[in-house]
Amino acid sequence: MIKILLVEDELALRETLEEILSLNNFDVFIAASGEEALELAPKINPDLIICDILMPGITGIELIEKVHQQAQFKNTPFLFLSALVSEEDQNNGLAAGAKGYITKPFKASDLIKEIRRIC
Repeated sequence: MIKILLVEDELALRETLEEILSLNNFDVFIAASGEEALELAPKINPDLIICDILMPGITGIELIEKVHQQAQFKNTPFLFLSALVSEEDQNNGLAAGAKGYITKPFKASDLIKEIRRIC
């Protein structure tokens, strides 16, 4: 089963995403902030990190940089899920090392399709 670390600061969206992912047979672990994600990642060794970009504290861009600096996570794929919709924002996310970028609002089917493409 694919282990996903979901990093989302908005509670309602976090709960919805957890349900969508669980119903599609992914093993989901939740972090409400970049700081929580940094603590949780070594404990679960995720196959994929799905992350918002705009979060208080550590942003998604900062998180991907910090995670990829750790040897065990150097190749762990990131999928950004963000309200930042401009082409520049998307290019910045991909340039930071993300394997995919989905803008909010999104369709659950598009999210699952992108996860399967990456993993």
